[in-house]
Amino acid sequence: MRITWKSGVHIEHGGVKVVLDPQNSRLPRAPVFISHGHLDHSTAFRISHVNKYSSKETFELVSVFGIQAEKWQPLTMGKGIVVDEIKVIPHNAGHVLGSYEFEVETPEGNVLFTGDFNTEHTKTMKPADPVQCDVLILESTFGSPSFVFPPEDMIGEEMVRWAKKTIKTGRIPTFQADPLGNAQEIIGIFNEASIPVVTHWKVTRFNRVYEAYGHALEYLDGESEEAQEVMESGNLVYITPKQTNLQDRPEFATALVSGWAIWAKRTAFPLSDHADFPRLIKFVEECKPKTVLTCHGSRFNETLANYIEKRLGIRAYPINLIPTSLRSAAAANNVQTIFK
Repeated sequence: MRITWKSGVHIEHGGVKVVLDPQNSRLPRAPVFISHGHLDHSTAFRISHVNKYSSKETFELVSVFGIQAEKWQPLTMGKGIVVDEIKVIPHNAGHVLGSYEFEVETPEGNVLFTGDFNTEHTKTMKPADPVQCDVLILESTFGSPSFVFPPEDMIGEEMVRWAKKTIKTGRIPTFQADPLGNAQEIIGIFNEASIPVVTHWKVTRFNRVYEAYGHALEYLDGESEEAQEVMESGNLVYITPKQTNLQDRPEFATALVSGWAIWAKRTAFPLSDHADFPRLIKFVEECKPKTVLTCHGSRFNETLANYIEKRLGIRAYPINLIPTSLRSAAAANNVQTIFK
């Protein structure tokens, strides 16, 4: 089996290939597996010539903005898709609604691709499933020791305190977050605090998909008449995408909600749907891989790989550094690297 990075993960065995989370349209005619609905992972929905697989939830989330994917088939957690001698099995990734890890089984061993993942219980998600594997392809978004997040309940309490204090000043506490994932977590936090929630229309569209899958979210769409009345009362929190420009709206007091809050120089809360550094390391220990390939972390790919190799004694390197070959168990050393 051969593993390569070509703006996405390519896994090949016996002349058959599967592609995981490709990031551009230059793809072979191979089955494509999409881990979740965030734009940087779901590019393949816009590519017409390949067969695509994802959870039904992911398909509905990307359909929110009019994407009509062709050649798509739904996946069910724990049930594999067989492509010749390759089997792809989806597992819960704990990141956002419908997010999957992918276990790729071949006669030469198995690979676990995490996609984006989170190992903690949250308001809307169960923790990611650790899967013992020969090769672990590990997302490294927060792959630096500087990223250590407090428990979600503690972050939520701080957010509620800040919101109540802000309301008393006559301004509207406004949380700028990813409209898919963190936004729904924030709704859950303020539903428990019994503070009305108003959401930007982009957030509302994702909320409705969550609701269709059984998540009880109490909120008002920002464009509704009822929401306008609540906004005038001032007793609310407003949730909007991170990119929304509110600089000319002094009535809104803004706070960033993201794992990147650790480095922010503004009001910010480190609520994240990704695993932080200690949880990444714990997940590696639980999966017991022979080799770890880091990805989706830019400069942190190398930081995390070096730490895993030195502290855990597991061979690790960025996936885009060199191709990786997984040979049959009968072959010596099993996992080898292939230098170009």
